[in-house]
Formats: sequence, structure tokens, C-alpha cells
Amino acid sequence: MIKYALRCSNAHEFEVWFNSMATYDDQQREKLLRCPICGDADIDKALMAPSIVTTKGKQQPTSDSSEDSPPPGSAATGPETNIPVVSGPPPARVVEVLREMRKFVEANTEDVGKEFAEEARKIHYEETEPRGIRGEATASDIEELQEEGIAVAAIPRLPDDHN
Repeated sequence: MIKYALRCSNAHEFEVWFNSMATYDDQQREKLLRCPICGDADIDKALMAPSIVTTKGKQQPTSDSSEDSPPPGSAATGPETNIPVVSGPPPARVVEVLREMRKFVEANTEDVGKEFAEEARKIHYEETEPRGIRGEATASDIEELQEEGIAVAAIPRLPDDHN
């Protein structure tokens, strides 16, 4: 999986995960990419600060932007680390965009269920074919994967997910 920072012609910036660079190129060429904010199809790559994996296997952000803050539960967060949060019911458009993201993830990844951590390691250490996967993992599984330099992202729970 590869993450790109993208920007529409209306200057909205957003990030998207792709199975590969070729997947991005194909979707860009076919004009399948849309801005989640305004729906614009004129999408280009935006500048993105790379993450650097140190010899200890931990990613170090190359900028001090709050968007580059490590996720909760990662080895780089501590009791004094500020993490972006929100309270109250999410605006309808946010929920809509997150549902679209979830549909995209489900359409472009394989569900490996509770074997997620094990399968992510097999892919990372080239013991099996590379592909996008999704599944379930505990907070400690996520932290261990991140410490090994394996990029993972939580899919947020949305209203009515478990009704």
C-alpha cells in the first residue's frame, strides 16, 4: 500500500491509500479520482513530507505538522503528546466521506479478519504476495506492527456501524 497526498483544482488537499503506484496511475488516467470535499475530478499529487524509518524500525516524521502526529497507541505517543480529537456528533458530510472511504477500502482490499497482524507481517517480510488487506487487530498488535515499520491505519467506527 502507498499513501499519496492529493489536491483538487479547488486547492482541497486530502490523502488516499492505493494498492500500488500503478493503481494510482490507472485511476488518475481514467479520471476515477474525486475530491471528497467538492467532487472535483481534476486531481494531482500534492507535496508530502516523507516518513523516515530509522534503524530501530520506527518512523520519524520529517515535519512538525500536527497532521504527521503518530496515531494513538503508537510507540511515539506518550502521556504528554497531543493527538487531534473531536467530540460530539460528526457532521453529516464527514460521515458521508468516511463511508465512501470505507467502501473504497472494502472494494480494494482483502478481508483477512483476525489474522490481520500475522498477514501484515507476512506481506511486509515478503513471505506472501503484496496486496492490500484489512481486518481486525488489538491496540497492542497495532503498536507492535508500527514498531516493526509496518504501516497500518485504523478505520474509524461510524454511527450505526453496530446497529
